[in-house]
Formats: sequence, structure tokens, C-alpha cells
Amino acid sequence: KINERDHSIKESSSFPVLGWRKEPPPRPKPPTPSSIDVTESDTFHQITETDLYFIALKITGDEALLENPDSPQKKAMDWCKTDMVNYNVEVAARVAQRYVLATLYYATKGDSWSNSTGWLSGHECFWSGIACETGSDGFPSIIYLDLSSNGLDGTLISELGYLTSLTQLHLWGNKGLHGTIPDTFGRLVNLHTLYLDKNNLEGGIGFVVSLKKLKHLDLSENKLRGQIPHGLGGISTLYDLRLSQNHFSGALPFSMIQLTSLQTLLLDNNAFGGSLPSVVGGLKNIVSLRLHENDFIGTLPSFAGAQFLMEAHLDENDFSGGIPHFGSKSLRDLFLGKNSLTGTIPDSFDEKRELEVLSLRANRLIGSIPKSLAKATALKKLDLSFNKLSGEIFEDLSNLIQLREFRLNDNHFEGTFPNFLGSFQQLEVVNVNNNLLTGDLALPLAVGDLEYLKEFAFQNNELKGVVPEFICDLLLDVLTADCWGTSSPIDCPCCTQCY
Repeated sequence: KINERDHSIKESSSFPVLGWRKEPPPRPKPPTPSSIDVTESDTFHQITETDLYFIALKITGDEALLENPDSPQKKAMDWCKTDMVNYNVEVAARVAQRYVLATLYYATKGDSWSNSTGWLSGHECFWSGIACETGSDGFPSIIYLDLSSNGLDGTLISELGYLTSLTQLHLWGNKGLHGTIPDTFGRLVNLHTLYLDKNNLEGGIGFVVSLKKLKHLDLSENKLRGQIPHGLGGISTLYDLRLSQNHFSGALPFSMIQLTSLQTLLLDNNAFGGSLPSVVGGLKNIVSLRLHENDFIGTLPSFAGAQFLMEAHLDENDFSGGIPHFGSKSLRDLFLGKNSLTGTIPDSFDEKRELEVLSLRANRLIGSIPKSLAKATALKKLDLSFNKLSGEIFEDLSNLIQLREFRLNDNHFEGTFPNFLGSFQQLEVVNVNNNLLTGDLALPLAVGDLEYLKEFAFQNNELKGVVPEFICDLLLDVLTADCWGTSSPIDCPCCTQCY
């Protein structure tokens, strides 16, 4: 009855794209530092244009840029010439700080920003998106810069590396921000938060290895490429790392074993390859792990020690071997689909009482549905489709009363049709097509009460009977059966498609 199916998942386009994946966990949002009280002094300091030139040259390092009338550096220096009166603080440091900010303004079309309140006027510590902290020397250093989703259009300037007191830098959500991340960002050694995501940045990220105080790093949704630098493992403070949706490649460095504080690791939608180091499974504090849509190969490591793991998205790679042990009782989402996994499904769901999503679709799994799966009573989405599973769809699965999607299609399941579907009052999708189910299609009246049901597919089995009127009354988007022709085994007057 069942034709041999191609399980070369990477080349197949026949597997449905399912909207099961939740949004990534909210990233940390450190508090914005409070503004300091900066007042003007009665004593003013002035510097010469020559002094200004050498201050700018020390920061920019390229005379040609300071002499090019179209460069942001020259425009910033010209603005500084009109701004020679300063507060009663160290003049050179103050001018340098303002020069850097003015260069950023001109390099990213500051006059078109969504919010440029105060910029190039008055004290820089009061410009929008900036917070300062006064040191023991009385100098108000910039420690916080947030120009996120502000319409920046241009390139990141190397001069930003001069603001070494920065603890937070938020430049995310500026699609006009392109080019590479300057190596001088490696000088920002006091950063604990760096958010440059949702831009159009390119190049590598070697600079990050110098940022030893970094806790939160988000570079996702750019065009970055290259490998994760080995030195990343030396940032022991890192606990939220997001590099999703870039063009990174190569293997993950073994130095990641040192990231013992890491709670969130999002590397999905890249071109990472090679075997997954066992150290990834050994990240004992990991809560969110997303490695889907990469080119990883080899066997999956054990996650027995990851006791806090809540989501593991490992699908759409080319992992082989068996399904590893997941020790976390808090596991909520487990995505292992579209790999090359073999063997049976472990009978280890007794303590997975929080599991909501189990997706093992499109692998090469054999054997039957484990009995302990019926104890995962929080399960909402179950997808075992496109495997070589067999045995019966046993009645204890009726305990999964929160189930919304029930996808067992394209396997070798036998026995009678699972008539306990009426137990799933939230059910939206039932796909049991392309199996070896036999007997009469005797749907109980309770199935007619499934008000959320929109897709019901059971074609290409050995079933016979009549689709009752109460199913037709549901007006399903998809209803498919073996109802083609005058002698078909299923009589279905309301099917959307017959086979």
C-alpha cells in the first residue's frame, strides 16, 4: 500500500512548514543609567584649531579623512571648530568625546534620524540616547549609547572605539546601517551589553574576544560571516549569545565549554557545520538552545546534564544516530525534525510533564510510539510524520487532552483508526494519511464537536466507510480521503480532495 518514500530530507520540498516555533525568548534589557547632573561652569576653556586637528587625528588616524570635505570626520571637525567653548573639565578628552559623537552623527545621516533631540547642541550627556557617569577626575564619560531603531543610515565608524567607558551599546534595528564592524570595537572593554542586531552589517566578529566583561551579545539578522572566534570561550561572563540569521560557517569552537554562565545560545539560520561538540550538551545552565537550519552532522551529544533546558531547536541539520537523552524536567519544546536520525524513540517521557511541542518529523526513525508519551499531558503539538514508525496508535494517547496538532502521516502505522480524537477538544490538525490503518471509519459524535478542527487527512490507508454529516458540518479547510471513483472505499460527499 505504501510506496517507498525518499528520506533525503535536505532535497525534499514535500514537508510542510509548520508555525510551531515560538519567538525567541526575550533578551535581557539592562536598566538605562540615570542621567547625571551636569552644569555649566563660569570658567571656560578654549583650544586652538591646531589642537583640535591633532585630537581628531589621534582618534581617526587618517589625515586624508580629516581633509576630505565630504567625509563625516571632516564635517565633525568643522562642527567642533564652532564649538570651542567647553565646560570646566579636561579639554582634550571632552573635545575628543564630542568629535566622536559628531562623526557618528554625520556618518549615519543624523539629520534624518527618527530622534536626534539635543544632538550637536549643548552638553552631549543630554543628547537623546546618551547617559554619562562622572569619574573621580570629574570628567563625564559616556557609558550608555542607544540609537536603536532610529533610522541610522551609513557605516559604523571606527572612532566609536574611543568611547572606552561604554557599558552598553544599542544600535540595533537600523536597516540602513551597513559595512563591517570596526576592529576598534575591541577597545570597548567595559561593555557588558552589545546589541547590533537587525542591521545589514557584514564581515567577521573577531573583535569580540577582547570584550571580557560582555554578558549580552546580539548580532543576529545581519550578513555577518566567518567562524566563531576561538577566544569567545574566554568571555566567562557571557550568558546570552545570539548570532541567528547570518552567514556564519565552520565548526563551533571547543572553547565554548568555558561558557558556564551561558543560558541562551541562538545560532540558527547560518551555515555552521561539522559535528556538534559534546560541550554544547554539557552547558549546564543552558535554557534556550537554537541551532536549527544549519549544516551540522554527526551524532547529537547527550543533554543529560542540561537540567534547566526549556527549548532545544536542533531541526533542519543532518544529524545522524539515535535521539540523545534530555535530562531536563522543564523541557517545553523539542525540535529534532528534518535530520537523519535513526533508531527508536526513547521511552523516556514519564517526567516530561511540561513538554508542549515534540517534532521528530522527516527522519528515519523506526519502532512504535513509546508508551510513556501518553504521560506528556501538556503536549500541544505532536509531529512524528515522514518516518518509518509502525505499530498501533494506542488509546492511551487520548490522555493528551491539550493536543492541537496530531501529525502521524507517512509512516507504517497499523491497526484501526484512532477513534479517541474527540478527546482532543482543542484539536486543529489531524494527519494520519499514508499509513496502513485498516477497518471501518467509525468516527464518534464527539469528533463533530471539535470546533477548532480545520485539517483532517486520512487518505492512502485501508479504511472504509462513510464520512458522517457532522464532519461535513465542520466546513474544514482540508478534508482528504480515499474517495475517488464510484467504487472508492470511503464515501465522502464533502471532501476537499479525493484520492
